Amino acid sequence: MYAYCRRRTDSATAADAAAETFLVAWRRLDDLPEGGASLGWLYGVARRVLANEFRRTKRSRSLFTRLLGDAPVPGSTPEVVVVEREQDAEVHAALAQLRTDDQELLRLALWEEAPHAQIAAALGCSTQAVTQRIYRATRRAAKEFQRLDRARAVARSRRQLRGGAAR
Repeated sequence: MYAYCRRRTDSATAADAAAETFLVAWRRLDDLPEGGASLGWLYGVARRVLANEFRRTKRSRSLFTRLLGDAPVPGSTPEVVVVEREQDAEVHAALAQLRTDDQELLRLALWEEAPHAQIAAALGCSTQAVTQRIYRATRRAAKEFQRLDRARAVARSRRQLRGGAAR
């Protein structure tokens, strides 16, 4: 759970979210599914815990901005900390253009390598719906990646033209 949360937020928040996830699981022990289905259930709980934390952080930053009149300092996301290669940054940029639900779906499927049954439990839908949603989200991500790639190619060619004209 910590790794799941860490890929979505900073380490301190991830530790708190993982602990909160297991606290919810302990309190709702009777609702916890048996066997392998429990991981999908825990992903769903962690997802909601993180969503609550993101809303709380947004509200507190908004309050500080109103009270102090200063612009809030953006928090470091895992992508900012972890991404070192240009290709990784490109994938994250394409992913950021997708709807939040698509982003979460692809992260569960590709980063967490969760089976469709666990993803279905986490998102509260059927495995068939997960399969369709992953297919559609992957197509949207590929289109976005191609769009960003074309935009980068145009920018590179413009820089080359400017550099060639300056000589």
